[in-house]
Amino acid sequence: MPSDLPRWISSPGADHLFYKAAPYNWAIERIPPFAQDMYGTGVGHAMAYEALVTGRKAQLETKVFETIDRVLQKPPRIPVDEAALSPTFVRKYGYLEKVFDWAHILHFQTIDVLMHPGWSDAQKEAEIQRLWSFYSAQPYAITGLPMNMEYLDSFPFSGRFRSNYPKVNGLFWGYHWLQTVNYDMLFRVPVQDQAAQYSVLGSQYRTTELYRMRDFMPMTAEMSPRFSKRFPMIANAFDNLHMLHDNVNDILAAEELTEKQRQEQVKIAIYRVLSSTHKGHEPGSGEDVPGSLHDHRHPTSTPGMGFMRGMEDDVMYMSGMGWMDMSVCAHCSIPLPDGPMWGATVTADGWTMLVRCLMCARDMAAETPGRAIIRAATEDPSRILVLISDEEGILTSNIPGVVFLEEFGEHPECSAWSRAFTSKSAFDQFVRENPDLAQSKPLTLDAWAQINRGTPDTYRKIDRPNPYRPEPTTGGSR
Repeated sequence: MPSDLPRWISSPGADHLFYKAAPYNWAIERIPPFAQDMYGTGVGHAMAYEALVTGRKAQLETKVFETIDRVLQKPPRIPVDEAALSPTFVRKYGYLEKVFDWAHILHFQTIDVLMHPGWSDAQKEAEIQRLWSFYSAQPYAITGLPMNMEYLDSFPFSGRFRSNYPKVNGLFWGYHWLQTVNYDMLFRVPVQDQAAQYSVLGSQYRTTELYRMRDFMPMTAEMSPRFSKRFPMIANAFDNLHMLHDNVNDILAAEELTEKQRQEQVKIAIYRVLSSTHKGHEPGSGEDVPGSLHDHRHPTSTPGMGFMRGMEDDVMYMSGMGWMDMSVCAHCSIPLPDGPMWGATVTADGWTMLVRCLMCARDMAAETPGRAIIRAATEDPSRILVLISDEEGILTSNIPGVVFLEEFGEHPECSAWSRAFTSKSAFDQFVRENPDLAQSKPLTLDAWAQINRGTPDTYRKIDRPNPYRPEPTTGGSR
């Protein structure tokens, strides 16, 4: 056991913390299906943990899975106290529940701020920063530093739960998908434009993500890259929380451990990710040394993500996408510009990718079967364009008078000639200020949506094997 283990971890007290008092609390209820799906995630975790500690592991993939799945498809209308559903687990691991609860409150209050009507984006971002300070000041806080995910998934019992109970693990990682994909749905998006996106994401969650067999848990910067660039410490904390969940799952599933060893390993797992354990360290510090607790490196372009298996600089393996370079456009492979509000993102088939321009966003969404969401900057920093496609690829817009500029030219300059404007007058002003675009004509949404220029010549696919599923060897020596 660590010599500097916090004393509260060994305390039996039920001294849980609660919400920061604020006018935005419970704003999540503005989208009832979203709120209920989020409430359901706690129910599922509690039921599975109670089964693990009460000798019902053999029922996890059958009866317990069916019960959890039924709850997730018809989730509760109000938050549920997890301790009421998992009393045995809480009696055994109450100190762990304090860490989980406190991080889940950060999840919910961050969402509440982003959904609060009447505040500007600047006010919301300032309040989220205050929320992070409020959260971090408490003893149960998880570090906001990037942690090496490969290291945290490298213990003798790692992977035990997802190997033995793949269906229930799929539900767990489906929760984590929902808990991370929602931030870009809300970040700098007007509150009146948030619910329409959840009609797409909620359906994707309930029909696909809960049952998807992933290679690794969803990462916040994968699912919500714009939010993660703005609040990397919060993105890291959520990933570290979710890895703590995975560690605990594996510990509880490891048959070779005694009850005393499980208690010790759970405490050590908590210690690894606590903010107090990493006090004085900085993001980007550390190096790839086996067993290094303080390896806080991150991709150059993504400070809100710890290093993952096989990662090199900005290149990482993403479930469903393969190897991707996070520093370049996912559609044309040209480096992304600097700054938090530029270009666009595409959310489709469970992933969210950054692209340089609206042309890339449109064509990438069109290449992906099913519904998609495009979020893009306009000339007005306070008005984000949200385009939602149906199964046939027909787009609808949250800005009724939106017009587009697409004067096709050299692709490295696409962010200059592929843009959206909130009105024709805004388009005309931009053209006047850029004489080289003087002959450009504004395109309506219908006209712009009919264009498809295909995959750019600049696109570069990274061809490497899946690091989570190594190819079988034929024997012999090398």
